[in-house]
Amino acid sequence: MPRIALIIALSLALTSPLQALRLAESITPRIGQRGTTVEVAIRGMALTDTKEILFDGPGIRAVAIGPVTRLPHPREYPGFRLDQEVKCRFEIAPDCAPGEHRFRVRTATQLSHLATFHVTPFPVVDEKECIEAKLEGNDTPATAQIMSLDVTILGSINNSGRGDVDLYRVPAKAGERLSVEVDCVRLSDVYAGAAAACDLALRVIDAAGRELAANDENPLHVQDPLLSLKLPAGIGDHVFVEVRRSIFDRNVAPYALHLGRFERPLAVYPSGGPPGEKLSVTLLGDPLGDRRTEIAVPNPTGTFQPFGDVPSGLPMRSFAAPNVLEAAASETPVPHIPAALNGILARPGEMDRFRVKVKKGDRLRLRVYAATLGSPLDPVLNIRKDGEPQPEISGDDASGRGLADRDIRGPTPRSGTCLKDTFDPSLLWEPKSDGDYLIEIGANGGEGPAGVYRVEVMPPPDAVFSLLQARDRSTWSEHVGYTGLAVPKGNRWTVNVSLPFGQGTMFKGDMEIVASGLPPGVTLGNTRISGAEHAARSAASPYGLADWPVELIAGPDSRPGGAVITLDVRSTDPAKKIETASMQWFPFLNSSGGDAWRAVKTERFIMAVTDPAPFSIELQAPAVPLVRGGEMAIPVKLTRRVGFDEPIDFVCDNAPVGVSYQPAETLPGDRGESVLRLTADTNARLGGGPLSVVAFTRRDNNPHANHGGAGEIRVSAPIILINVAEPYLALGSEPASVRRGGGIPYRWTVTPKTPFEGEAEVKLLGLPKGVTVREPFPRITAASKEVVFQIAATEEALLGPVNNLECEVIVHAAGQEIRQRTGKGILRIDPKL
Repeated sequence: MPRIALIIALSLALTSPLQALRLAESITPRIGQRGTTVEVAIRGMALTDTKEILFDGPGIRAVAIGPVTRLPHPREYPGFRLDQEVKCRFEIAPDCAPGEHRFRVRTATQLSHLATFHVTPFPVVDEKECIEAKLEGNDTPATAQIMSLDVTILGSINNSGRGDVDLYRVPAKAGERLSVEVDCVRLSDVYAGAAAACDLALRVIDAAGRELAANDENPLHVQDPLLSLKLPAGIGDHVFVEVRRSIFDRNVAPYALHLGRFERPLAVYPSGGPPGEKLSVTLLGDPLGDRRTEIAVPNPTGTFQPFGDVPSGLPMRSFAAPNVLEAAASETPVPHIPAALNGILARPGEMDRFRVKVKKGDRLRLRVYAATLGSPLDPVLNIRKDGEPQPEISGDDASGRGLADRDIRGPTPRSGTCLKDTFDPSLLWEPKSDGDYLIEIGANGGEGPAGVYRVEVMPPPDAVFSLLQARDRSTWSEHVGYTGLAVPKGNRWTVNVSLPFGQGTMFKGDMEIVASGLPPGVTLGNTRISGAEHAARSAASPYGLADWPVELIAGPDSRPGGAVITLDVRSTDPAKKIETASMQWFPFLNSSGGDAWRAVKTERFIMAVTDPAPFSIELQAPAVPLVRGGEMAIPVKLTRRVGFDEPIDFVCDNAPVGVSYQPAETLPGDRGESVLRLTADTNARLGGGPLSVVAFTRRDNNPHANHGGAGEIRVSAPIILINVAEPYLALGSEPASVRRGGGIPYRWTVTPKTPFEGEAEVKLLGLPKGVTVREPFPRITAASKEVVFQIAATEEALLGPVNNLECEVIVHAAGQEIRQRTGKGILRIDPKL
């Protein structure tokens, strides 16, 4: 099955989870022409007192934000409703890049979930469903909507039971180019569900009904169809463009249809170059023929997408190394490494070979860019010692296609549906010997005139990324209460930042998180993490990611407003340089298990200072350590503004490795104090670690609403340090027995571990029915060698052995009660003589 067909088939087989609701649930219209001003309606919940709309990049500015109004026909959900709308105008700059732009809405109290808006170079017109001769809609050539070229049509495939078809009549001239692109999956603002509804197909037919071109899926836009053709002779003065579903679905599918004479190449060769250079390239696959041109490669390095006056461009790479283009000979020499190897696999079964000279133990990363950049290739990468029949390493397996190997951390699609990168291998290679090797690049399919590939070869850089993760990592739907960077003035908000390493990173040192772009009066706290702490947190995480709590602190001199920031990771040793980038992923048209049809990545974070919160929270830092196997209660104090009596939930959001904590607790309006109970595992990591606690209101006091944090006010307590130490002591005992109706002294040996002052009470836990410890309970000191429990068994005591008895030691130090469990005892209850 072809690669694109496999993507679609696996996606359609999945079910959809409950839609996670958002502050900004829908944006209408979804697209606007650059150089114009567009009136936009944002619908959702908790939009009251909207203050600002913040884009994470240049090109669009929101103005004239109106008042929030109530919708006459809201969408109802258990406990709440999507019933609000706010209107504004988007001023789109003349040089705004076509495509997707990301934004959040700032209200007086929080930031919305991420929302998107699209830009086109063409005027935008609406589809018009007409009724003529009792024919409903623009479903036939007779009722087709008449359109000019170089326009973008906003339309929708409706939920008619007979299956909606949209037809547009456009001017045509033999020998000219007609290009058509559909944005439906890419246009969607739905987080979950209705994915199949967005799988559209495209045809161009002439007046006689003859099919001139058709497309359903393609390597560039996956599920969104596109085509470009040279119009043949004999077509008359018009043709019809048809949009329909690939398969029937009862959900409405909004789309944008771009019609024009614009150039639509399918590939560019070479597909990248060194930053700052004018790169000579060939545009491949346009129906009027290939064309040579020059493209300015930007700085910094990475993936970029040059645009002209077209709806979508071709992704390319900026890479700080020279290009090596495949030669006509059977092998292409590579003068030196780093290098970017470029070629085209035009024939089925073709394999290109590049000869490199390496030394044993060199560390190299070979990263393929083919499917990632829209090539139809499903590439295979082999590295073979010259003269050897078998590869030393191969990239045609799962080890070369993992998301982490592509430095992608976020969505976890089971079939790779939303990330074409999963089809491109990325390998780490340490040659086993000196000498010449052959880097071989082939494909499992997709060869042809547009079968462009690129292999970037370099020593793997040390790289650490800052990643904001979704709260629900099974579906990766955003919970704005945790990933939204909104901090009330005069308060603070703590967010867990994951710090994944890049592929091949050898750096293990201490690091610091540095923010760029923070507004005046806002600072970043708890920014340093040791290499040992990072390693321990990564090992303890089921996702292999070290989550580190970082505080955004809005001082009393801060002002409400938004900003776009990045969080860079640096080594605390100035002599050690590491690459870094910020990233956050958002799934759209998501299915159960996180298999989204589309994933949106942002490399900049939108944060905001909001109005002061009516409450704050703080923790009392313990003066003594929490011991392994022990329990501690941390005092929690909630301070309310006068007159504010809503219930507040608080919960621990990050704790040292091996330390667990109680579930969320609700403080009613008449309470302001509580405790947070912590328990350290017997193998908890020794040393200090941060403890963070967040507190938040409930939307409409509904604890069960699936609203993704919408409408909540959230703050966090200042982070405190929890030190984990060895247990105070270890207790052990030999097996003992007691008879019914009798008693014995049950002796346990004491092995001191950590000194403590005063006396500690010791309790025996796990005794069966009918067996008790006579009071008073024994007490011990740090110098004790033995503790003795006076055991008594009744006539009804259960007979037989009792395993897993343990002792609880209660130590009082610095006003703190620490409970430690230790020991494992066996007691047998025998019959009375």
